[in-house]
Amino acid sequence: MRLPFDSVVVNLSADIWVLFSAPIACTIIGNSSQHITLLVHHPWLPRSLCFSFVHARCTMEERRILWQDLLTDKPTSLPWCVCGDFNVIIDPHEKRGGRPFARAEGMELLSFMEEAEVFDAGFSGSSYTWCNNRRGRERIWKRLDRLLINGAFSDAVSSVSVAHLARHPSDHAPLRIGLASRMDNKPRPFRFLNLWTDRKDLLEVIRNAWQLECTGSPLRKLCSKLVKARRVIQEWNKEAFGNIFIAVHRAESDLLAAENRVEEDESGDAQVELQKAQAKLRLALSNEERFWSQKARVKWLRHGDRNSKYFHATVQQRRVQGAIHRMQNESGAWVEDDEGIASMAVRYFSELFSEPGGASGDLLHLIPRIVTGDDNETLETCPSLEEVKRVIFAMDGDSSAGPDGFTGKFFTFAWEVIAHDVYQAVLSFFCGAELPRFITSTSIVLIPKACGDIAKTGVIATDGFCQG
Repeated sequence: MRLPFDSVVVNLSADIWVLFSAPIACTIIGNSSQHITLLVHHPWLPRSLCFSFVHARCTMEERRILWQDLLTDKPTSLPWCVCGDFNVIIDPHEKRGGRPFARAEGMELLSFMEEAEVFDAGFSGSSYTWCNNRRGRERIWKRLDRLLINGAFSDAVSSVSVAHLARHPSDHAPLRIGLASRMDNKPRPFRFLNLWTDRKDLLEVIRNAWQLECTGSPLRKLCSKLVKARRVIQEWNKEAFGNIFIAVHRAESDLLAAENRVEEDESGDAQVELQKAQAKLRLALSNEERFWSQKARVKWLRHGDRNSKYFHATVQQRRVQGAIHRMQNESGAWVEDDEGIASMAVRYFSELFSEPGGASGDLLHLIPRIVTGDDNETLETCPSLEEVKRVIFAMDGDSSAGPDGFTGKFFTFAWEVIAHDVYQAVLSFFCGAELPRFITSTSIVLIPKACGDIAKTGVIATDGFCQG
């Protein structure tokens, strides 16, 4: 049988074959009896990609050699993915049947992943990729095959999908890996960055925007002013901060130039310029770290060494594993295009949230009366300005922004400017005013929990801070 490929490379034991066709070109940079590492070139790629294909042995002693070989091949900065049969699992959910999973079993692969700085790209399809094909209680399923990628690979290929296909006739399921740019060039919503509050001139920018004359109820006035503030903050940010990642690169270049000057010029002016460049880089790196910290929403890590790399990796892993690449519709067919997946999600949740509820009037007698008349009167009493302020300042300023894009930090930072309008909006709510769509809108985020089944998809709803 002739396969439609131009070239093939194999590892030392000839149990890993990599077939490819022009214009793809491959260079072997690592080879052993358990793996082969290739540098892949293509005219359409902005830079080369590094791929390691593995077929691990069954014993821990032999796999130690594999981990060391892979770490030797690890690229310093190139995108890198490691895929294949690792012959080991890392979690009890990756096994069914046989003896119970011991945590020590997964430590070797977890240790390698930590040292190699790679993470699991996730999957869709069956939960397991291997079965011993025995009957009854002797049958064992495991997820032995997976795709691991580093942060550079996640940046280079914005959408990575891994599908577990049918095992038959093998005991292993083939992995279908898709690389696409589905999430590229999509409009990015406004998100208030808490690091902006370091600039005192932001408060004046908000104050000027807040002078907008508005008509309507206090709630609608607040919404209109928030929309105006959002626009002017975006324009202000272009001048005040710009692209924080480009700022880091520029600061690094300026520091290098200043260091080179000091090597040739020991004057006081050269030393001053060096110190300014160092301070500029520290500020740029601090802004970058705080950006990724807010994106990662990791609240238990506050102090210590620079954490930008960790925060960035957390965001990348969440983004890759949280992407939904396909859904199974009511007839069992797989839907893989963006429009089809979106249509399924909208239809499912529209039907779910519009289902008529059963009559509950005859069940009221089962609910104990805990709130007294005095308590109810207290709850209905309009709060004071100080009470509203106390509640807003007690809320988490680092929580995720809602559809309006504003975090709690915005409201505490700009309180002296926005306090009156916020308080009037609260009083309007207590008086029974209708809530505008701007206030009631909610962002619904689907989190894959079961492969392909939208009914088992986790849902996170983020409300605006005004709803909190």
